[in-house]
Amino acid sequence: MNSASSDARWMRRALELAERGRFTTWPNPMVGCVVVGNDSLLAEGWHRAFGKAHAEVNALLALDEHADLSRATAYVTLEPCSHVGKTPPCADLLVRRGVGRVVVAMADPNPLVAGKGIERLRDAGVDVQVGCLESEANELNRRFVHAMTANRPWVTLKWAQSSDGFLDPEVEAAPQRGGAALTGPAARRHTHGLRASHDGILVGMNTWLVDVPSLTTRDVPGPSPKRFILSRGDTPCPASFPPKAVDSPPTTLLHTSSAVGGEALGSWEDWGMDLVALNAPALTPEWWIEFRKVTGTSACLVEGGAEIAQAVLNHETWDELHVLETPRTLSKGLDAPSIDVTTALETTPVGSDVLYVWRQDMNHANRTILA
Repeated sequence: MNSASSDARWMRRALELAERGRFTTWPNPMVGCVVVGNDSLLAEGWHRAFGKAHAEVNALLALDEHADLSRATAYVTLEPCSHVGKTPPCADLLVRRGVGRVVVAMADPNPLVAGKGIERLRDAGVDVQVGCLESEANELNRRFVHAMTANRPWVTLKWAQSSDGFLDPEVEAAPQRGGAALTGPAARRHTHGLRASHDGILVGMNTWLVDVPSLTTRDVPGPSPKRFILSRGDTPCPASFPPKAVDSPPTTLLHTSSAVGGEALGSWEDWGMDLVALNAPALTPEWWIEFRKVTGTSACLVEGGAEIAQAVLNHETWDELHVLETPRTLSKGLDAPSIDVTTALETTPVGSDVLYVWRQDMNHANRTILA
């Protein structure tokens, strides 16, 4: 096996390891590390959770601290960090442990790193190769790359629909009716996994009042995102609305500046919401830029309802679209949004349902109608 194919083989393993952190690392990237000697595995590790040890640390901890690694190669899916954050710099650790060669899939887009980790290794005499399976590494951490390079959050739009194109059996459901679940347990787990890989989740006031959703990650191990409720600011909290649970995620009401000081907003503040006024027209590119600046949210999952989903589609402010479709038919009810998109990037069975995934960068070419 030549050097290039050997490097690709071990980097693929590192990428497999990195993906294990998909529910638990955000807003950190997913990172894997494999340490190899004489083309044999010595140790491996991955970043398991935000704030915990990085992949390089977990891999090297599996080796005797006195082991000679001068002829070993460390395969890392993302440039080793060079700054002190929640953990010490991994570039320094690799130098201290005497690793002779480091293969990096991609440079870190984080301005705090951005080549400094590679420079630190090379200055210490380490042989560093960059770009092995770079596109695969970028794909794995596409939300993180966006968060580091854009001034608005990554936006994933998601909904579930019947096979005949309805979101709900009722056009106007009664307040506090509860959600009308169309899809099965596997689809719910997929949704909760999406929540875990975003630090914010957004729904409209009508969805909030009708479904009374928890918007948590209870089916996966990752943390629940901050909850954002979008409102014009003129809908008060009903007296019968369930009180805020003690362990619920932080909840913020997003409203227009013109609503500041109104009684409706005050009732939600009494319920336990934070209030944030945004000036830009809702869900436009300018609104999302302001949203990120004010809330600090790097990736937001938009889950409903129909009006908000259609507005995101119309403004083309989504980066990824996930549609879960059940084989059930409803015949009537609340119409699902419609969108001009290319053929789905992914079509995947999820239990008894089907997941369709689109990317915004596929839009505007070979357009078809999803309805």
